[in-house]
Amino acid sequence: MKKLVLTMFLVFGVLGFSRFIEECRITSKGRGYLNCVSLQSGKNFNFTRGYISGPAYGSVYRIYFQGNGYRRLYLEGYEYLYN
Repeated sequence: MKKLVLTMFLVFGVLGFSRFIEECRITSKGRGYLNCVSLQSGKNFNFTRGYISGPAYGSVYRIYFQGNGYRRLYLEGYEYLYN
């Protein structure tokens, strides 16, 4: 039983480091940065590391990222939702 509880804490701990934005519209993109605004909360997010070259300007994506706050985040991945 202790091993099961310990394993669950470890699995949920690893998954807890990654955050995501359900719907984020790309508002600006340049060399070394990507900005988007959440369609749910209206907050602006700034990504300076990770897979920032992929998402297209004006499109809406589900964004997976790491970091604290809203600036200088690490973009881990994204899923295209719509334009």
